[in-house]
Amino acid sequence: MTPETTPGEGLFQSPECQMKMRILHAVDQSLDQTTVSAICQNAGISRQMFYRHFNSKYDIPWWYSIFCRQFYLNEIGRTIDWSTGYYHHLRLIDLERDFFRKSIQYSINTPFGQTIMPQDRERILFETLEQFRRIRLTHNMRFLVRTFSKLECEVLNEWFRSDEPTDLVKWTDDLVSLVPERLYQALRVEEPKVAMRE
Repeated sequence: MTPETTPGEGLFQSPECQMKMRILHAVDQSLDQTTVSAICQNAGISRQMFYRHFNSKYDIPWWYSIFCRQFYLNEIGRTIDWSTGYYHHLRLIDLERDFFRKSIQYSINTPFGQTIMPQDRERILFETLEQFRRIRLTHNMRFLVRTFSKLECEVLNEWFRSDEPTDLVKWTDDLVSLVPERLYQALRVEEPKVAMRE
């Protein structure tokens, strides 16, 4: 099943999330080329308020990506299938695609996706395999998950930095095709086939 929304998305309405989104929307250029002071001025907040929510300007894209993962991407193999998880994760990230294009297009100081992103994804996949699917993590399965986590993050980052038109159905199909067969089967969740909307 491909739901339109999930109850968890109501978390976007919390005061903390609303402030973080206000800060995110105040970024109007590459994070390498802007300052915390400029972001605060655009958002109409103090530096103290900024640092109450983020340790660094480079934490902003990390926060949004990891925050969105909890609704669908992290649920793959737990409550939803690969296609549903990817489709709706892409949908949420696409809501802020302009932010990603502007903020991380030329980022060199803290390359987005090369540190916390794959590690977080790897951790969630290990947790899903062990705790939800009761699958013993062999050396080979650990290798598959580590390698796949890096590839998945690299592909997602590439898409959201690019000017390529959004095509959620095509991107979903492409991502599913990247999943190693052993991992795909290990986290397979049978779902009724429902057409995905563009």
